[in-house]
Amino acid sequence: MKTKDIHFLIMVVVVIGFLLVLSMTGRQRYLTQTPPHLSAASDVECFSCHDEGKQFPMTKEHPLRKKNCRQCHRFEKK
Repeated sequence: MKTKDIHFLIMVVVVIGFLLVLSMTGRQRYLTQTPPHLSAASDVECFSCHDEGKQFPMTKEHPLRKKNCRQCHRFEKK
């Protein structure tokens, strides 16, 4: 094998390893088991409490503002 091939394979392994570590780490974003969360069927219902000026607004740093809430926030597996 050529040196370039070995370097390429090492980089592929490093990138795949890095992506694997990123996919396995991070904070779980579970919804609390409260009646409003259990009954919310759409993002509109989420924003009735979590929009600006509401009781529990999202922070300015919240990623993907005004997107699909259930994409990240899920009910905890039992």
